[in-house]
Amino acid sequence: HTPHPQQPAPTHILTHHAIIMFLFPIASIIAFVSASPLLTEAFGQPVRSSSSNSKTGGSVANSVVTPVSEDAEVKKLSTYPEIPVDLINCFSPKEWEQRCALAVSYRIAYLHDWHENIFNHITLKVEDSDDEVDGPHFLLNEFGLGFDEITACNLLKVNLDGMLVDQSNSIPADRRTINPGKGRVFKPGYVLHSAIHAARDDVHAIWHGHDLDATAVTQTKFGILPLSQEATYALNKGISYHPFEGSANDLSEQPRLVKNLGPTNQILMLEDHGPIVACPTIEEAFMGMYFLTRACKYQIKSLSAAGGRLDKIHMPADETLNEMVRRMEKFDEAPSSADGNDVKEEAHDTSGLMFAYARRSAEKMFGPASIYR
Repeated sequence: HTPHPQQPAPTHILTHHAIIMFLFPIASIIAFVSASPLLTEAFGQPVRSSSSNSKTGGSVANSVVTPVSEDAEVKKLSTYPEIPVDLINCFSPKEWEQRCALAVSYRIAYLHDWHENIFNHITLKVEDSDDEVDGPHFLLNEFGLGFDEITACNLLKVNLDGMLVDQSNSIPADRRTINPGKGRVFKPGYVLHSAIHAARDDVHAIWHGHDLDATAVTQTKFGILPLSQEATYALNKGISYHPFEGSANDLSEQPRLVKNLGPTNQILMLEDHGPIVACPTIEEAFMGMYFLTRACKYQIKSLSAAGGRLDKIHMPADETLNEMVRRMEKFDEAPSSADGNDVKEEAHDTSGLMFAYARRSAEKMFGPASIYR
């Protein structure tokens, strides 16, 4: 378990109610973390910067490798309707499939309450758009629509400057009944997302939301504690922190944001703002956000129930942390032969399976016809 070259992220605790913060024995928490060599190695000390009195970035080693499915496997797990006849001249079959996957992702986020009215964004890089004159392009939601209103056709396609990509073959008007016209781009959405899309070739999907518990975690001075399997997964994916500078509508913030995320980390906690999960696929981004928000919920509830007293929480011992890290490396492996023979088992596509279930749930709730249109 070798830490990322960036400074490791410190840990923090929180509760549902701000008043409980006054009851938290913060000094004892700091002392506990400092007294544990492994915790100190894994989570480090706060890094001071000129723009913030708290941490500026960090990570735990990106030691868990989630199998990335082949295209055929992804299609098998999440199959979308064929492109309608009236849209054949509007999108390529691949972009239509991406639009369907992203549209249902917004519906999934709505069902998990990872949204805030008409704000927040999930973006997906358009395949093969790097070679375009103004490429690459990415898809995102139009400002003014709720996550439960997003469809495959009312998603916007923009370049890294946040400009709408001209589509000579216009989408039929009856496909954009909620948002007729050219479309509105919310500047903070493209400032955050375009910075990461431009800097990280490995990132194709970025999931950002204001989940209450995860956002509350970003407002505290300690990182996520290793209190659950979900927290271990998130920490091993690499977590960085970015100081709050105000509304994310200033392009000058982009270099600092990219630097704090780092070259391999998949999670960026925007302090006093909310989490960002950046992954190669939309399926992996969903799984990352799911485990991250779940870990934050567990942490808030357990520490609230304990009155903020860390001595009443089952904090893992150093040897247990080592074992947690070891097991997380193969947490979703397929069973091996019981007789000890060297039988190669096919790895589970856990992110694909989780996303497929979430997709089916969203389709049952909203109806496929209301999403893939």
